[in-house]
Amino acid sequence: MVAFRVALLGGSEMIRAAKRAVLENEPNFQIVYDSDGFGLLPQDLQEVNFDLAIVEQRLGSQSAFDFIRVFHSLAVMEAESQGQFLVASQFHETHLRIMAIESGALDCVFISDGPQSLIDKVSRSINPETDFAIRELIPELGKPTISQSGFQNTSVALDSLEKKETRVLQAFCQLKSDEEIATAVGASIVKVRSTLKKIQKLLLLDTRSQLLLRMYRLGALAL
Repeated sequence: MVAFRVALLGGSEMIRAAKRAVLENEPNFQIVYDSDGFGLLPQDLQEVNFDLAIVEQRLGSQSAFDFIRVFHSLAVMEAESQGQFLVASQFHETHLRIMAIESGALDCVFISDGPQSLIDKVSRSINPETDFAIRELIPELGKPTISQSGFQNTSVALDSLEKKETRVLQAFCQLKSDEEIATAVGASIVKVRSTLKKIQKLLLLDTRSQLLLRMYRLGALAL
């Protein structure tokens, strides 16, 4: 099995050493980059071949959230493939998980949750199409506040979708898996995933998790 390449960004040497010890004990994980993050620019990380970067919430003089946003923007401009992100923080807080998703990360990992939580979230990040965190969080978020301007802008963008693409999005909003969506609309899994990527681009989003969060905030999810 090909190793899942992990980059560690930010935090003290002690914190990074603890993460390395946990992850390197797993046979499928390989630490390919390890930096305290001071002076690190998003474009520097583009030179690293990684599948997942775990970024400390405070990364030198910048926040992980800002770092990830800029990284995604650069990747879009240069049409480059990109790895995924988890934001690391001390204590479990739901609002930090939402902030991470908004920035383009998959989720947060929290020291207070213990080493097994780190292993579990890295393992769940192996699937490049994963959106596990936002699916877990949506039931906890309550009724969304819908922005009229956001609704209008999104509606205009989605009006360009073909009928089958609209059905893919509707099934996605019903929190179906890719396999379930493919069955429901009569399309291949590859077509389902390419359609969701197309919709992300139409809405100027970087991840499926952001797309699901956007649809939730527009009141489009069938909960």
